[in-house]
Formats: sequence, structure tokens, C-alpha cells
Amino acid sequence: MSKSVTSPVKKWPGKVILADPITFPQLYAFEDSVDQIQNNREISRDRADGIWIPGILACAEKWDLENFPKEPTVENFPASPRIASSKLIAWLVAEITKIYQEAEELPNA
Repeated sequence: MSKSVTSPVKKWPGKVILADPITFPQLYAFEDSVDQIQNNREISRDRADGIWIPGILACAEKWDLENFPKEPTVENFPASPRIASSKLIAWLVAEITKIYQEAEELPNA
């Protein structure tokens, strides 16, 4: 099963299909990004955005964003315009984190 999320970024409208549930290899790639950022507190926002890309790519199954690579890689993921790119990355990290941290609802006691 997958999760379709709609981009809130005006520069790249459309949808991204994320893995749901996330597999262990996907989890490890995402956690590697988290670890790299947390272990380097003095990292710039631009560098942090770049570090998120492998973790995001590991969890994304399909990209359907306008004016965006159909098969993004670390090498072709848009870094500009900076504000739009940063918003896209932050949004995807938040969506993946929701899947990662999703807890099963407890039945009424």
C-alpha cells in the first residue's frame, strides 16, 4: 500500500507517492539522513536540505510534480529556486515522518 500526498509548493504542484508502510531499507536511508544532520549541529540549511535527499528518494515510489524530474536523483533534484526547494524538502520530510511515526489507534477501552 502507498500514500499519495499533494504538494503544497506552488513551483511544483502535483503528487508524490510515498511508501506506506516504510520498509527497513527505506527506514535506514531516512534515519541516515537524520543522523547526519543531528551529528552536525552547525550545518547550514542548504547543506541539510541536500542531506535529506537520499532519505526522501528512498521513501518515494513515484513523482508526479509539474516541472520536476520524473525520476529524481541526488544529482538532478532541484536545489533552486531555493525557497521552493527548501519548502518541498521540508514538506516531504514531514510527510515521511508522519508515516514513520504513525501509531495504531487504540480501541476504546
